[in-house]
Amino acid sequence: MKTLQYFTLVALAASFAGCATVAPTELVNARSAYQLASDGPAQQLEPAELHKAHEALILAENSFRKEPDSYRTKDLAYVAQRKSEQAGALGSIAAAKASKDGANADFQTKQSEIVEQGKKNLSDSEKRTTDAQAENARQAALKSAKDKADADSQMQQAAIAQGKMDLNAAEKRTAETQAELDKQAALKLAKEKADADSQLQQAEIAQGKKDLNDAEKRTADALADLASLASLKEEERGLVLTLSGSVLFRSAEATLLPQAQVKLDQVAKALLAIRARNLIIEGHTDSQGTEAYNQSLSQRRSDAVRDYLVQGGYPADHIQSRGKGEVSPIAKNTSTEGRANNRRVEIVIEREAQLSKK
Repeated sequence: MKTLQYFTLVALAASFAGCATVAPTELVNARSAYQLASDGPAQQLEPAELHKAHEALILAENSFRKEPDSYRTKDLAYVAQRKSEQAGALGSIAAAKASKDGANADFQTKQSEIVEQGKKNLSDSEKRTTDAQAENARQAALKSAKDKADADSQMQQAAIAQGKMDLNAAEKRTAETQAELDKQAALKLAKEKADADSQLQQAEIAQGKKDLNDAEKRTADALADLASLASLKEEERGLVLTLSGSVLFRSAEATLLPQAQVKLDQVAKALLAIRARNLIIEGHTDSQGTEAYNQSLSQRRSDAVRDYLVQGGYPADHIQSRGKGEVSPIAKNTSTEGRANNRRVEIVIEREAQLSKK
């Protein structure tokens, strides 16, 4: 019933989303995994685990309906797939255990019947022995009473001893058979668990490789976007993105221009696509004015860029702001062009190795 309700919900969600929206592979896999688990023994033997998988899949479907292409939808779908697979595995294990318990009960019943039949056969044998002894006694009238009593006693003791030996042998065979059955069942269960763990580990490794490849592609695309927005070059300190000060600020001011906000929005979007790294925002000026004034102006400008990137969503604890003033020119301040080049803001993107050391 829950499975029917769920796929009815999926159909309704698909009709609202429209034919143009295609479910991601993760969600398709999650749906298949839940259907497989629902059709298996988990429905009867592990309903709680199946319910958890159902709830997780509903979350993924709701996210897909609202944000069909988001990473959150894929992540929720992956979690739902894993929970469905786990519920299916637990259901199979529970079914195997129930089957083993039933086989053990049948075996014990059969062995009890064998032991009881052995006792009955022993009793019948003793009766036949007594009858034979009586017949021999009647036919051996010439034998003395003492010889007859000794012979009867010896035969009876031998029969009892043999019966005990047979009973002990039967009990030993029963114990050995039970031990072998337990051993085979344990080996089978261990193999099934090892196979399930291996499949799960392989799936996790494959997903990890895919996530790494996706992250590397997003980083490469983001760096290409940054290179198209401003000058981007590799230096010992990291990747350095250079933004012209005239594009960002009016002369002698530290308030961002409207067109500067548009460019910084593009820069922030590209930076957020890269796995979080430390950024250093450096403000630079030309040599016009006093050194103290230029130092203050460069610091205020670098602070303005940092604050704007933080407002755009970049983690504040990963951004530093430094005013460099006029002390790090990249051109001579004797020409108009050289001074224009020196009036700049540099965004230094530290390497991942540098980030891990910190």
